[in-house]
Amino acid sequence: MKRIAMFGLLLLLAALTAACGMVTTGEEAGAKAGEIAEFDVPEGFTADFGMDVGGMLMIGYNRANTNSHFFLIQAPESAGVTTAQLEQSLRDAIASGESSSAIETTDTEEIPVTIRGEEVTATVGTGTGGNGSRSVRVITVPFTGNGGPALLLYQTDEAEWDQAEVDAFLASFR
Repeated sequence: MKRIAMFGLLLLLAALTAACGMVTTGEEAGAKAGEIAEFDVPEGFTADFGMDVGGMLMIGYNRANTNSHFFLIQAPESAGVTTAQLEQSLRDAIASGESSSAIETTDTEEIPVTIRGEEVTATVGTGTGGNGSRSVRVITVPFTGNGGPALLLYQTDEAEWDQAEVDAFLASFR
């Protein structure tokens, strides 16, 4: 029931955001990401969209001519939202938007990572995307953002996964 309520709230927020002009693109979206954390954008990625609704930030980046994306989401500290709720909200938003971005991970493992000097447990998984036509790898990393709990979700086709690039990206968060 909580998942349905959170999904409904996210859809309502997205509709209100679009109606109020709170969705940003390009450089403006990239600037919004700085409200969550400073980081070095991996080569070839550009900010696609950003939104801010009541302090809830969500920013998406993509790499042209690939199926590589990363998303950042942050809730205000005062919202009392857990990183698990953030992850589910982000996955629901992706699934309700561009269907080729929706990923169903089936084989997952938890690994320790450091982001912004904080030891956290990331989840790495493989699954299918593009309505089951592509093998995809995904990592989700919870962390403390500048304004509250935050989450990074990075996904790419399995054949394009570059662990050194992912490691450098995580290390760049400050």
